[in-house]
Amino acid sequence: MHGLKALQEKILSDVLKRRKVMLGSIEEGISMMKTRFCRTNVLIILDDVDHLDHLKMLAGSQDWFGNGSRIIITTRNKNLLKAHNISIIHDVRLLNEEEAIQLFSRHAFGARKPVGGYEKLSVDMVSKFGGHPSALISLGSFLHGKDMSEWMSTWARLEDIPDHEVVELFKTGDDGVERNIDSWFGFCGH
Repeated sequence: MHGLKALQEKILSDVLKRRKVMLGSIEEGISMMKTRFCRTNVLIILDDVDHLDHLKMLAGSQDWFGNGSRIIITTRNKNLLKAHNISIIHDVRLLNEEEAIQLFSRHAFGARKPVGGYEKLSVDMVSKFGGHPSALISLGSFLHGKDMSEWMSTWARLEDIPDHEVVELFKTGDDGVERNIDSWFGFCGH
């Protein structure tokens, strides 16, 4: 719940263009969002939402937001959207292998393709992430500027972890918390 309050504070601060909105409770955040956003045209993106309560606390209903507002919600659970009476649902596909390599390479190397000597390792790592863009961006950014021995050490640690756990490690969650990959690898003895 603390993460949700922090996320409400961030949304309110960003939309109201204030330095930092401080809330006493989630209920205060809900009340402020309802009253402050109802006449404001907003764009809010809630990524990887997996609890109905989170939707209720961050985007309670259409009347919270002014005309022309857009609230984009990503989730793996269509039923969650239906339970929140969201009628416009688009299926988004994951990146194919070529797109995934390009995205990863842009963040790992600053180029569209892996640099010489890193091609096979890049393909192996990208295939582990199954086309999840946020995970590919995080992994590429983490590896940017590191030498081959660090890449090999990273791959050795990732190889034995189930794919879905690896994706969770490297993505940004709907709780607004960016996973700290450097400390995870530090904890694992990297």
